[in-house]
Parts: sequence; structure tokens; C-alpha cells
Amino acid sequence: MCGFCLWQLISSTQDGEPPAGKLAVLGLGLLITGVMHCVFMMQIVQRTGRNVGAWFVAIVIFMPIGSAVLLALLLADGDDAQA
Repeated sequence: MCGFCLWQLISSTQDGEPPAGKLAVLGLGLLITGVMHCVFMMQIVQRTGRNVGAWFVAIVIFMPIGSAVLLALLLADGDDAQA
């Protein structure tokens, strides 16, 4: 959803002056999807017993990379538990 909002926001600005309402709705869409992403990732961190504060900072500052690192660590932990 975030990618769709960003795509629409960028494409609407290419056509000239976009309506303010459209920009506001797309901006809210970006904000809400970003917040929901952080909430989802923090639920995963909390369930695994990791330090929530440190991971929250990592995910917010390094949005796509922090999430990818967290998911890679969780998958590695899952593989070790199955072996």
C-alpha cells in the first residue's frame, strides 16, 4: 500500500499541479502505512523477547534495511531452532 501511495504521489506531481486533497490523502496513506509497518515489526520484536527500544530506533532510522535485518535474524533463529 505504501508503494502504491508513493507511486501515485510521484505520478500526480508529474502531470502539473495536483489537487491538494489528493496530495493530503496520499500523504496520510504514506504516514499510516509507515506507522503500521513499525507497529507490526515491534510486535514481532516483542514476541521474540528482543530489546524493543533498540530495534524501534533501528527500524525507524533505517526503515527498509532495519526491517530486512530483523527478518533475516528471525529466520536464522528459526532455522537454528529447527535443526
